[in-house]
Amino acid sequence: MSVDTIAGQFNLPGEITSITPYGGGHINDTYKVHCAQAAVPNYVLQKVNHYVFKDMEGLMNNISKVSAHIRKKLVESNIEDIQRRFLELITTKKGDLYIQDNGQFWRVFNFIEDHKVFDGAPNTDIAYEGARMFGQFLTQLSDLDPSGIVETIPNFHNIKYRLANLETAIKADPRKRVRLLHEEIDFVRSRYEVMSIIQNLGEKGLIVPRIVHNDTKINNVLFDQENRGLCVVDLDTIMPGFVHYDFGDGIRTCANTGAEDDEDLNNISYDLEMYNAFSAGYIDSVKSILNSTERSTLPYAALLFPFIMGVRMLTDYIEGDVYYKINYEEHNLIRARAQLKLASDGELKFEEFKRIINNL
Repeated sequence: MSVDTIAGQFNLPGEITSITPYGGGHINDTYKVHCAQAAVPNYVLQKVNHYVFKDMEGLMNNISKVSAHIRKKLVESNIEDIQRRFLELITTKKGDLYIQDNGQFWRVFNFIEDHKVFDGAPNTDIAYEGARMFGQFLTQLSDLDPSGIVETIPNFHNIKYRLANLETAIKADPRKRVRLLHEEIDFVRSRYEVMSIIQNLGEKGLIVPRIVHNDTKINNVLFDQENRGLCVVDLDTIMPGFVHYDFGDGIRTCANTGAEDDEDLNNISYDLEMYNAFSAGYIDSVKSILNSTERSTLPYAALLFPFIMGVRMLTDYIEGDVYYKINYEEHNLIRARAQLKLASDGELKFEEFKRIINNL
């Protein structure tokens, strides 16, 4: 079916007058749908990447449950302008959450008007506000049972699983690249124990599974024109996990002085001012729900997340670049080195991380 025909199967008000490509996401294909003479005229139509997200039923049910719960919280709090503060799924005319057409899966959300997005945090105010929104997201969902949320990408942030994958790749060495990677492999292997701390605590029940976002880049927060947070978006990776996942990935992307694929490792370090701002925003939103073990181990997240990304990128490089899109042959190796350098810098600043978290 054409995009127009697909859009016409959803409960949209009035006549659809235009459908145009929208946004710059790397996973899903996104369109803005305009309905003329409707009280709410704009909507977002997406074709979901089924290669990445294989359990569409689970994924869409996750989003539906989470969105409905957040809406309920907003109503209970008498929040104004609710329609701009959560993502609402628009059902099909048959009442379904999505449409399947020739192996392709389509869905529609409300469009949040008059917003802006930052690809990275340009200053500490944006870092704080973005982190506050992610923390608020976690807190809003803290009384929703995680067991009712499907793990759509099993072991997504399980470092033991990622390390096992790396060892399997090293043993197979399909592209004969391992001989070039002794320094990186030695670095990873020397940190198996410390990087497994959070996973071990979860396995012992000392930290609790929560419903986490799992992709806490600043560009997944929509801001209003006064730079106040409106809504957290990109809900495809919502799964049960630990608070460290959202905090760690946000810190990794927000407080890095270099690029994720920076070839010059001298550019890469943790900016403590940005670390403090993101930490302050996040903790302001979540401190009332954390247990003592979560609080005391939160600083480890800034070590774990660049490490886990480095492990994943190194694994992909060894396997022949089968997961991450690359722009040149050594791209995944450059990415892996950059992430492992950030993890190493985090080790050097770990005591400062602890001081900042304790003060907050």
